[in-house]
Amino acid sequence: MSYFKNFPTITFNNSPIADITRRVKLTSLVQENALDYMSYTVEEGDTPEDVAYYYYDDASLAWLVLLSNDIIDPYSEWPKSQENLERHIIAQYAEQSALTGDAVLEWSKNDQIASNIVYYQSQYDPDVTTNRATFVSLGNSKTIEARAVVAGETYVIKSLGDLSTAAWRLFTNDSTFEPVVGAEVTANTYSAIAATLATLQPILTVPSIDNPAREFYPVRAYDYEFNINEERREIKLVNKGYLATIKDQLEIILNDG
Repeated sequence: MSYFKNFPTITFNNSPIADITRRVKLTSLVQENALDYMSYTVEEGDTPEDVAYYYYDDASLAWLVLLSNDIIDPYSEWPKSQENLERHIIAQYAEQSALTGDAVLEWSKNDQIASNIVYYQSQYDPDVTTNRATFVSLGNSKTIEARAVVAGETYVIKSLGDLSTAAWRLFTNDSTFEPVVGAEVTANTYSAIAATLATLQPILTVPSIDNPAREFYPVRAYDYEFNINEERREIKLVNKGYLATIKDQLEIILNDG
């Protein structure tokens, strides 16, 4: 499958190839005009043609699905089916694991080894990761600042902030709780969802612990690849109301000598 097939060709190394500079022009058209987009989740096994058919009623508009998400190589950048994801993991980690076939998959999930750990992820902040060397050295620290609220975790109040007593009681799920600086509180499920990071981060700390490395958990090869694949499922589609404009501009760009 290639949406370059209708592009004019140029000669490179004595061979005709698609003139993908036209793609750059079209990409600029889509992005610079700030066209309305809608969010879309790619389902298991769906191809760009499937998505184009479902939303635009025209499978031949797969090129627009790819272009809207800046995807050049759908074979590597489009979300994989479960079967293809596992094939990718086997191929990607066969050398590192010194294994073959399904044994690579088992290695990629094994929680009893360290060789399959890609990085360590903070349980308090999804944007904070670290390598193994830093993870090991964390034992020198005694306090972890809370960067996000985790249900079931115990925190120490270092400031009451702007939260009312009623809000603290909601946070702890304790109708008799009296908030004071230094008190320990445990986040209930609802509060972990409803309380905002901006409000709580400055006023909560995690109690001192012997090994603060527990803030981090290992992300192993299988989960690493799975998470990337899941993130790729969330795409954007140009509003179908702009199709006529896009098609007209495409024709101009492709015919522009």
